Amino acid sequence: MKLIINTSNLYVGGGLQVALSFINELKALNNSHEYFIFLSSVVEKQLDKNSFSDKFHFYTIEKSPSSLKTRKQVVSQLDTLEKKIQPNLVFSVFGPSYWKPKALHLMGFADGWVYNQKSIAYSKLSFFKRMKMRLHTRYKAYYLKKDADYYILETQDAKEKIIDFLYIDSENIFVVGNTYSENFNNLTLLAEECSFYINLPKKDENEFRLMYIAHNHPSKNLEIINNVYSLINNKKIKFILTIDDESYNSLFKDKEYIVNIGAIEQKSCPSIYAQADALFAPTLLETFSAAYPEAMKMKKPILTSNYSFATDTCRDAALYFDPLDPQDIANKIKQLIEDKNLQTELIEKGNERLKNFETAHSRADKYIKICENIINTKEKENV
Repeated sequence: MKLIINTSNLYVGGGLQVALSFINELKALNNSHEYFIFLSSVVEKQLDKNSFSDKFHFYTIEKSPSSLKTRKQVVSQLDTLEKKIQPNLVFSVFGPSYWKPKALHLMGFADGWVYNQKSIAYSKLSFFKRMKMRLHTRYKAYYLKKDADYYILETQDAKEKIIDFLYIDSENIFVVGNTYSENFNNLTLLAEECSFYINLPKKDENEFRLMYIAHNHPSKNLEIINNVYSLINNKKIKFILTIDDESYNSLFKDKEYIVNIGAIEQKSCPSIYAQADALFAPTLLETFSAAYPEAMKMKKPILTSNYSFATDTCRDAALYFDPLDPQDIANKIKQLIEDKNLQTELIEKGNERLKNFETAHSRADKYIKICENIINTKEKENV
């Protein structure tokens, strides 16, 4: 079978990390498929193409199809490549792809803003930004439904909400859970001499580090850190973030309790976890956050929002707080710092909970099996 794997629209965030993990895992799958992989410039930069066999063919798509400025040009390029390749199916790892192939089109989707229209995250936006976000999500929803034939979502909850929101036939939606990247199994990435290892500043005595690898989306609720820190007596706390400089400067006036390292490559993530004491995720909206299994894998206790997307994923392997209540957050942070037994308990429960998640390999295998089943079903229908 000829499969196009489309990542031309992925530039930041969890979708980018999943795409990189998936493409790398394809090398280990025992099948005879031929893969034609469309790469965004960011995906291409983080991929070692020389490590793939000759059944993999790579095409770098220099501009994004999501931009109205470049869409016509990019879609024309994608159409030309598809016509030349004649694939059995196109799998866009995450959408919207803003491109409708002629072949069967399977699309992943994980933007909770689109199908959680009543989320508290909307209340954190100004009136203008809230209206803009609602228009933007409707725009995405239009292309999501228009451009794909089948969908992969990360949770059953997301599937049910998408069905209600977009009126998509449930038989055309598949669920494959998220997980941590295979990079978290690569011990060489934890060696200080490794080029991907990021050395954080030396710890002060009794310093407790709360880390969160995330971009500054409104749903991440990072500004709450300012109010939380002022309520904590223990001033040895540091928050480790990975946001852009503009966001860093606009969110935090007092920077003594923030260590911001900016955007990092996927292979650098394990080194950040290794130097932290706990995951701190005050997020308001997720489909599935890979940060949870990543923290479990790296044996770090989890502090996070008491919302269903977190509790369904972590169960009893996290300490929960109200993400809109700085005092509650501060109390839970102090509780975790002061209770070493609680830290150990959460780590142990996280280790058990981790057994329920996909691995990077099993996720990739399920993705390809879904592609195969769609193709085989369609071929039988056409006989």
